Amino acid sequence: MRRCLGQRSCPKHRLLTSTGGTPKNPGSFTVTMTIQTIFTIVLLIATLAVMSSQKVRTDLVALVVMLLLVLSGIVPAGQAFAAFGQPVMIIVAGIYIIGAALLETGVATMLANQIQRVGAKGETTLLLMLMLLAALLTSVLSGMLVVALLMPAALRIARQINLAPSRLLLPLATIASIGSQLTLIGTPSNLVVSDILADNTGSPLGLFSVTGLGLASVAVAMVWFLLPGRRFLKSTLPDEPQLPSLDEVQHSYKLDKLLYRLRVRSGSNLIGEQLLASDLSLKFGLNLIAVRSQDGKLRPAKSKWVLEQDDLLIVTGDYGHVLQAANRHLLELKGAVHLSEFNQMEQETLRLAEVIVPIRSALIGKTLAQVDFRGRYGLNILAVQRQSKVIRQNLPALTLAASDTLLVQGPLDHIRAVGKDLNLLVMTNLAPRPGDLITSKASLTLAILAAMLLAVVTGLAALDVASFTAAMALIITGCISLNRAYHSIDVKVIMLIGGMLPLALALENTGAAEVVANLIIALSQNIGVIGSLVIAYLLAAVITQVISNSVVAALMTPIAIKLALVQGAPPEPFALAIIFAANAAWVTPLTDGNNLLVREPGVYTMRDYLTHGLPIFALQSAAVLGLLAYFWL
Repeated sequence: MRRCLGQRSCPKHRLLTSTGGTPKNPGSFTVTMTIQTIFTIVLLIATLAVMSSQKVRTDLVALVVMLLLVLSGIVPAGQAFAAFGQPVMIIVAGIYIIGAALLETGVATMLANQIQRVGAKGETTLLLMLMLLAALLTSVLSGMLVVALLMPAALRIARQINLAPSRLLLPLATIASIGSQLTLIGTPSNLVVSDILADNTGSPLGLFSVTGLGLASVAVAMVWFLLPGRRFLKSTLPDEPQLPSLDEVQHSYKLDKLLYRLRVRSGSNLIGEQLLASDLSLKFGLNLIAVRSQDGKLRPAKSKWVLEQDDLLIVTGDYGHVLQAANRHLLELKGAVHLSEFNQMEQETLRLAEVIVPIRSALIGKTLAQVDFRGRYGLNILAVQRQSKVIRQNLPALTLAASDTLLVQGPLDHIRAVGKDLNLLVMTNLAPRPGDLITSKASLTLAILAAMLLAVVTGLAALDVASFTAAMALIITGCISLNRAYHSIDVKVIMLIGGMLPLALALENTGAAEVVANLIIALSQNIGVIGSLVIAYLLAAVITQVISNSVVAALMTPIAIKLALVQGAPPEPFALAIIFAANAAWVTPLTDGNNLLVREPGVYTMRDYLTHGLPIFALQSAAVLGLLAYFWL
């Protein structure tokens, strides 16, 4: 893992080499304070202040910073704009597309079902399950991948149990970030630190060198969110229309034990007959909703459908009448159907909706049979609600009145067509939301995701190549449409990351990083080894709020190692301190990809991040620095 990518592409190499190409020795940090150096440091401080104020959008601030660096000549325009072509941009876009595909195909639903099954005892158990799973996965995988996988599941669970998503997403994102410190391969910045340490001492860090400190950090964060921090998690539900649940609809229309399955047995006299010729409707008063044939497809019931053996009929009607029809025509009663089960069974063919008869509708005063409702609109009526009265029997003879609410079922395109003649208006679409149904593409999506993860973990492909390949595979195979893929990408996040990358380059080009190193070295003469360790740690933690953790690792590790060597202390604890400080970007949403992914779904503000991030950081810092001082110094 110690390969250098070259002088132009490796931040560590650029920092450690002088103009002559020879690595600098400890004690050679000297830099002249130029106007550009001062400007860069002031710009860094101003950026932190403006972004923290929340008065200006962070993506706009990032773009303005990039523009100022270009206009001042500190960062050439070509290098600044090239930031949008960095691999991280491909990774972020790919992660958004993969997350959308996991939602669209129902993979998130599968995962949510398993999480909810284990965490059904309450919010605490559910939160604990999410955090444990996030920590386990991020020990070997990218935090953004884990958040993209678990966030749709968390959103779906929150919607199902009427829980504010903000109570789940911030703990998920924070643990996903901290969990990357459980092993050395959890994040690239860990490897950067180990590589620089090996170059200076000949001894890289081991795979589990960070595990003890990582476990302590994860434990601190989990205890915070489960105990004191839980009271500070927002409980405000998102501002979106709250559709009635299918349980509420079933109760409102008194549809308990009204939907039934009937299987056509081998001796049935209905075999070979058209539905129109059967007496199921006229004699027994049953409303034929749908037919599932032997090919497994569920289709709307049409009068000319010819029945075959083992066809499964979905009907509504009185239980006694259903039994009579079953006995008369040798049909097997397969039990009642709950609306939620029926909706899942519909797949892409049928949907549920509520439509209302407006005051000036031409349907008023006419029966459903007279207007040929099924033939005209291609929809079945399950029940009608008139004021507080629910009507379910003899619906064909029902005379429609103004403000009648009809619970209908049929093809999605037919429901969308309602309202074109202004005689009916759609009031509530009860169709499953994207991701509520597990589609036939779920297995393929899982296979593509597994192949991508395998390629990343084994080193066969870099994360940017693997994520881009996976995103393209999902689009080409139809797991997600191209338009949906485009819409899933949050452009604001892309602008924020791209705008901040030039600032990291400016810190390096102007020598601002070396100025800071000299200040720390001068100060360390009076504060000792532990004081130097604390200052280096805190400084890296502050810088990582505005620039990439990998760049922070490359900038601060040589400084930290020099501080240790100058004072005769072992460099390993200083390197470990930089690992945890460089990954502390989760304190704010400025550069942490996990926080950026959950910001809008959780409706978080800067205050939310700081309310939880600062206490967790303080506790984590005390644990990490205390353990380092006790065991190493």
